[in-house]
Amino acid sequence: MGSDAKTDPPLAKTLLLGLLAIGALSLPPLELLQRVDGIIFDAWSRTTPPIAPSDIIIVNLDEPTWYPTLARIAQEQGARLLVSTLVSAPADGDKTGALGPIAIATADSQLLRDTEWTRGGYLWPQQDLDGVIRHERPLMGNNPPLPSLAFAASIALQYPDQPVLLAHDVIAYSELAGVDGEGRRWLRYFDPTSFQQLTPSQVLEAPTSLERKIVIVGQSTGEHHLTPVGTLTTQELLAQEFAGYWLDSAITYGSGSRALVWGLTILMLLAVGALQLSPVWNTTIPVLGVGVLLAGSAGAFIMGGLWYPTAGPVLLALLGGGYGAWTGKRRSQVGRKSGLESRLQEARRLVARGSGVDAWRLYQQLPPDPGQVSELYDLGRTLALRGERSMASDIFHRIAKIDPLYRDVADRLKPTSNDIETPPGHAETLPSLGRYHLMKKIGRGAMGIVYLGRDPKLNRMVALKTIDLAKEFEVENIDEVRDRFLREAKIAGRLSHPNIVTIFDAGEEKNVAYIAMELLRGGHLSDYTTTDRLLPVATICELLARAAKALDYAHRQNVVHRDIKPSNIMYDSATDSLKLTDFGIARVMDVSRTRTGIVLGTPSFMSPEQLEGKKVNGQTDLFSLGVSLYQLLTGQLPFRGTSMTELMFSIVSKPHQPVTVIRNDLPERLNAVMDMALAKDSSDRFASGAEMAHALLREVVVQAA
Repeated sequence: MGSDAKTDPPLAKTLLLGLLAIGALSLPPLELLQRVDGIIFDAWSRTTPPIAPSDIIIVNLDEPTWYPTLARIAQEQGARLLVSTLVSAPADGDKTGALGPIAIATADSQLLRDTEWTRGGYLWPQQDLDGVIRHERPLMGNNPPLPSLAFAASIALQYPDQPVLLAHDVIAYSELAGVDGEGRRWLRYFDPTSFQQLTPSQVLEAPTSLERKIVIVGQSTGEHHLTPVGTLTTQELLAQEFAGYWLDSAITYGSGSRALVWGLTILMLLAVGALQLSPVWNTTIPVLGVGVLLAGSAGAFIMGGLWYPTAGPVLLALLGGGYGAWTGKRRSQVGRKSGLESRLQEARRLVARGSGVDAWRLYQQLPPDPGQVSELYDLGRTLALRGERSMASDIFHRIAKIDPLYRDVADRLKPTSNDIETPPGHAETLPSLGRYHLMKKIGRGAMGIVYLGRDPKLNRMVALKTIDLAKEFEVENIDEVRDRFLREAKIAGRLSHPNIVTIFDAGEEKNVAYIAMELLRGGHLSDYTTTDRLLPVATICELLARAAKALDYAHRQNVVHRDIKPSNIMYDSATDSLKLTDFGIARVMDVSRTRTGIVLGTPSFMSPEQLEGKKVNGQTDLFSLGVSLYQLLTGQLPFRGTSMTELMFSIVSKPHQPVTVIRNDLPERLNAVMDMALAKDSSDRFASGAEMAHALLREVVVQAA
């Protein structure tokens, strides 16, 4: 364990590399952290924005020619201040004392150009790298510095009798509240809907609406700007900036708080690493730290007007959480490996001391391993010589699962006791079926019993699926069933695909039909259809995409399965092998099951056309695969009923419930996949298995991203 654990990189080194990576992400052209910080700034700005002062009135002009009339009304009503964003100054000079943009530039421009206005300030929206306006510069340039129009208007409101030309004559630059080290004032945005906005016609109808107001004028069709609280016109943006100056409301850029947050985050992660907590806490504490960082940032911003960027510390905390999860998983794996190695060493010591029975109990707790075959074989021989035949047989069976051709294991597994169930229709003394030696009952399929068998000609272990024709069918139908069985087995035997079980042979003896097929390891996907054993979504989609591709291949060979369901899909997680089984069996069983009187196959997985007795095609299999997908994702069947009649009616007529209703953690995209797979009309389903596989693999890619 120690040697493996030492391969984990130290936390301090990981954090240092993380800081370097974060620094790289902050550099052009990505500047990723700045962009994320901007998104967070916008989110906090939209959270309970303050109400704007009611004394600010915005007048939107459709035509600039309205301005002289508006200026006259404002002067007559004793407006406290008139600020215009119009580029053109009045032709005969502004006698109303209004302010305007004495220099302008667009958001994309780098140079200010002078206008005809003589009183006011510059008008230049300052965008961040993502195009959003979050700050402005109260002063720009030197000798003398030029004030912004909003700053100039705020000074004019405080000193109405003094011309506003040079800002430093009124207030020192160093005394500006909320200006950071780069001369930026971060804007505290007000609720845009709280600014009263009027049109010229409304002003003409009620001129007293401008009485003692601060009037900001702009053209309604002018430039628009992106801000944290939405898209604003130039006059709306100016009103936001002016209101901030008037109420001394701004966002303070907390550089000191930022350093403190970085330091606390690093100390937290180092402390978690030093404490050697459990894997769960190694992950949980950094994630909780992220929540505290974001909550603290929101509280400081909204309640205290303090802004400190948190994207970097949050990313570092998440990196620490990921490191904790990874190292925790590694330690768990190392611990498990160490435990298995300890059992193996103890089993070997017991063998050396002659305690073979106790040793086998430990071997049973270990996963099958080709490296253990030789020692297991020696142990099996020893136990057999001591009379422990049953235990020796178990050992040889395990070896056969790992390597069925190992030495004389196949011969040692020839039936010599009552552990072999006699095939239906055979005398108890018959140990074979056709040329195959029956070794052990290994399961029960839709047809009958499944046996482990051995082909003596090739010394090959096979699975033998059997069906007692006399038991399952009426006497007058046996000949037809036998012919169809052999014909379907021959057709299925022509299929050669990595995800379709290989059929070696088929035959019939004393009314017992059988299929010899490759011996598969693993289990059925039906093992993963309960809510407590569901596989990851990406795994399910990837496995059923393989099944869909296999069906696409079979359909192109004019072979339809007719009974696709999780129990007919074998999966071995150890080798990541998936195989479709029982091709053609459904067609054989469809001849005449008058003794049971039920519809062929598994009704819950059947398509509407199957239940209605219509001709089936590849879309029938895709419907059944869709039902299987639904069950593997949710642990439920899409169509249910308390009786066969009710179930059939549900499949033919009722819509299925969306998978996201059953599991809200599933992506909405899967609903579209299910809708197409489970369409009542076969023409509305996926056109082919390849198309369905493509849709499922898209989900695998999204999950991985």
